Amino acid sequence: MTQQYGQPGAQVNVPREMNGLAIASFVIAFVGLCSPLGILGLILGYVAKSQIKSRNNSGSGLATTAIVLGWISIIAVAAFIIALVAGGWDVWMDRVDEYKDEYNN
Repeated sequence: MTQQYGQPGAQVNVPREMNGLAIASFVIAFVGLCSPLGILGLILGYVAKSQIKSRNNSGSGLATTAIVLGWISIIAVAAFIIALVAGGWDVWMDRVDEYKDEYNN
């Protein structure tokens, strides 16, 4: 005896809905890689992970990727700022030395 559709106990595999915020967070994090826009992708990635868990949606991998890319963006922006400050400090000290040499003679 085979089990017919519609009978009690028949398994129905319904695909889970893709979380739209996970897609948006991934796209924003990817486009904003190594820029401040990546931080928005990071925030949206965490929100998407929360929604996926509460709504039983799919898209967890996209949200996780957005989070990773967001953290890479934060590290890249911080490194750029540190390099900019370090380079600016070096230029400032060169100008101070030039000023001292010019007015001490």
